[in-house]
Amino acid sequence: MKIAVIGAGALGCLFGGYLAAANHDVWLLHRREQTANILSTAGISIHQNGNSPLTVGINATTTASDVGTADLVLVLVRAHQTQTALTEHAACIGPETWVLSLQNGLRNYDYLLDQVGRDRAFCGVTYEAAIVEEPGTITQTSTGLTTFGGGNAGACATIEETLAEAGFNVESVTNPRSVIWEKGSLVVATAPVLTLTGCPVTQLTTDSLDRIVTQLLREAACVASSQGIDIDVTTIQQTITSMADSHADHRVSMAQDIEHGRRTEIDELNGAIIDMAETADIAVPANTHVTALIKGVEQC
Repeated sequence: MKIAVIGAGALGCLFGGYLAAANHDVWLLHRREQTANILSTAGISIHQNGNSPLTVGINATTTASDVGTADLVLVLVRAHQTQTALTEHAACIGPETWVLSLQNGLRNYDYLLDQVGRDRAFCGVTYEAAIVEEPGTITQTSTGLTTFGGGNAGACATIEETLAEAGFNVESVTNPRSVIWEKGSLVVATAPVLTLTGCPVTQLTTDSLDRIVTQLLREAACVASSQGIDIDVTTIQQTITSMADSHADHRVSMAQDIEHGRRTEIDELNGAIIDMAETADIAVPANTHVTALIKGVEQC
């Protein structure tokens, strides 16, 4: 299968590397020519748990026309870059290409539907995590379930099999919006709080942070309900507690974005909550406040 990965950051290299190791024709699309040249020359080296690294050769470019028509396009750019990335790299998306997003953000599925239509749009979430040590070298910091859905059942089964054969823990679902909202609400409730306070994940369950986390989560659940999605607040709270117990050293990507002077995904997370809440006439004061604060920090 020819697979184009739009976004050659940590997760793009992780998925691209394992898929290339499974003998697929993988192309990474990176916005920087220098990095693309390094990737195409040296390949990708994936480190995990002190084991010997997996090193695999891979194609990398800045231009989708170099790729040709892909069978599958995997979208792993920042959520606020999705629409632009799909337009810029349309040359590798043919009339039968499947497009799968595994990004954070609450509106990526809609962006894909607008671009390629219901039969070829697939969306979901992943709990895989990795960091870039240097171009071409990543460390896989944790493994987790990848869940997605959309398109038609036959295509879902093929994509699921492709990812599973590459070593991912994956399952397809009939309603991708439910899993998107479940993880999205988790990120909405935790990422801005950890970014603004600078606290480690272990502090999420303390009384002082738990109050704001819970308010953000409940507001997200109300907005989800207005979209026809029921999320279990108690289950997500239990996941947050588990995160606090087992991911003490994890730094959320939003905090890393601020640290490196990059734009965060706040507009596609809490900002999306605000937009949908306004349409549904729902008050979301906690989400409004943290969004304003994050956008203020972005401009510092």
